[in-house]
Amino acid sequence: MQNTAFTTAWRKGVIARYLTVAGATVDLTGCGDHTYYRCTGCGHGTHGVSVIERVARERAQGHAETCRALPRPTH
Repeated sequence: MQNTAFTTAWRKGVIARYLTVAGATVDLTGCGDHTYYRCTGCGHGTHGVSVIERVARERAQGHAETCRALPRPTH
């Protein structure tokens, strides 16, 4: 079976995952006022600055809808 966002286990601490156009994911970690997101394709995200969870979800979903970066290799 091919590794995809649907078959790959979520890393520890991920609370939500959005699938990008090219098959990478944007993963959310943390919760409440201390939520972070990062794209596993291009690396876009909060870069250590937390935001409230609602804002993180909106930004992560918006990024996932347009990002065309391929998922980074796991090896």
